[in-house]
Amino acid sequence: MIRASRQNPYLLPVVASSMATALLVFAFVRTSTFEPRYALQAGMVVQHPRVSFAPRTSIPSQSRRSKPPRALDTQPGTYFWGERHSQTKMVATIGPPTRSEEMIEKMWERGADVFRIPMCYTSQEDCAETIRLIRNVEARHNSTVGILMDLQGPKLRIGKLEGGSISIEDDAIFTLDLNKEIGDKTRVNFPYPRVFQMIAPGTMIPMGGGRVTARVISSSLEDVKLQVIRGGRLNTNDRVNVPKVSLPYRALTDEDINNIEFGLEQGVDWVALSCVRTKEDVLEAKRIVGLKAFIMAKIETEVDPDELVEIIREADSVMVARGDLGVDTNVESVPPFQKKIVAQCKKLGTPVVISTQMLESMVESPTPTRAEASDVANAIYDGADAVMLSAETSIGSYPVEAVDTMEDIIRAVEASPEYLGFMKSDLRRNEPNPGYAMIPAARQIARDTGAKAIVCFSSYGRIPRQVSRERTTQPVLTLSEDVRTARMLNLVWGVCPVHVPSLSYKDFSFDIVLEKAKEIAMEQGLACKDDKLVVVASKPGQTEVSGANTMRIVQI
Repeated sequence: MIRASRQNPYLLPVVASSMATALLVFAFVRTSTFEPRYALQAGMVVQHPRVSFAPRTSIPSQSRRSKPPRALDTQPGTYFWGERHSQTKMVATIGPPTRSEEMIEKMWERGADVFRIPMCYTSQEDCAETIRLIRNVEARHNSTVGILMDLQGPKLRIGKLEGGSISIEDDAIFTLDLNKEIGDKTRVNFPYPRVFQMIAPGTMIPMGGGRVTARVISSSLEDVKLQVIRGGRLNTNDRVNVPKVSLPYRALTDEDINNIEFGLEQGVDWVALSCVRTKEDVLEAKRIVGLKAFIMAKIETEVDPDELVEIIREADSVMVARGDLGVDTNVESVPPFQKKIVAQCKKLGTPVVISTQMLESMVESPTPTRAEASDVANAIYDGADAVMLSAETSIGSYPVEAVDTMEDIIRAVEASPEYLGFMKSDLRRNEPNPGYAMIPAARQIARDTGAKAIVCFSSYGRIPRQVSRERTTQPVLTLSEDVRTARMLNLVWGVCPVHVPSLSYKDFSFDIVLEKAKEIAMEQGLACKDDKLVVVASKPGQTEVSGANTMRIVQI
């Protein structure tokens, strides 16, 4: 990299910035044993755009969300948003090591906002149990927690293997066939006869996310014989990629539809749709889900640039699934494609999640590599709404430490002056939205008046998402009568969602909204007596402009 920068002087600032970011973040993460906030000198107050806190002289044994002095008397166990200052959200994946109420609570306390349930590895019985455990934690802390059901989609996956996994050596002959018996080191079930006819001899086949690579020797109507080029470990249900081949399957399989119906009965908040290639894939899922949940489009394959914009416009959120994307395309094409997707999502106000292998080494190690820390940091600098832990928390040996580390990196980046500079520089790139023209004004007014928070009243989450797009330095406190909306907003950058069942859009009263805004801002630790708030809402009425049409500056 340094040699390239000498040849091209324009690369030098980029190289210097990347190296500085990696050193800064890694130093922050390694300051102490997963509680770097408390490694500061006693009494030293750390300032942050959203909150100030004074570190303790001792490391707490369990929770990062320790209770500050309460502004108002509230229910025991109530969670205060002012306790957590990070604006970028975190998604943690649930797997066998973390499918317990104790582990879910630990990860939530340390910074996880949304929990992902991967249906390719989870039965409906385990899914229902996981949702029950998450809701128990939610109720105990009087908060809202998002649940993301990740559908398997039309991905090609191998069947069951002896002991759950096998190790394949280089140059071994391995067969994919229709035999439903448990597989071994020589063969495994691969129930996709239509795909057999599409695989030509000489085709390179990555398996298990690229851990194993093989070349096709021959194919027939009953099996495909492979010669292993690079050996490794395969697990039950691992994915098989057939690059440059358009699969003869739609984005939503019958199994996916069954899981959607089950998930809606259980009360999931987000449904992640795999292998999205057209906006029609998103619209089909929306027709099934209706208003009961929100759709996340996973970008895992090459997508036409014009179609990508339409997907982002139609979806409620987007996930950049870099693991499968890197296998289906080229590894070197993933970083620029990721930045392109994030930029387009920010422009249109669609929340975007960066996933896969962010802290992959923490599956087996209690600390990440410098490159991984820098990777997470750069996603945050780009403006991603959320970053996701996959194998780190679903099968890893250090799930709680992984959540700790991710939160540490988020805090380190958001405390840097470079981060605020990046957020401000992106504002002029946003696409104008006539229905929400008041939102940029609210951001400016909040800054000029020194308001402690921007408060939104929203039934469906549209207004807070538009405020989030402006990347305000104040928290976006959102009051919603719909608990599903409040849970959904846990994925959106900078938004503090609170379920307030006493508010009603049908019986809208802006005076009541103002009083609730002041009361809850104090309850959540976001403001104190005499502080100012900027309150934004959509006032119903035939003569009113649709979208955000009412704004008020109030003093507590």
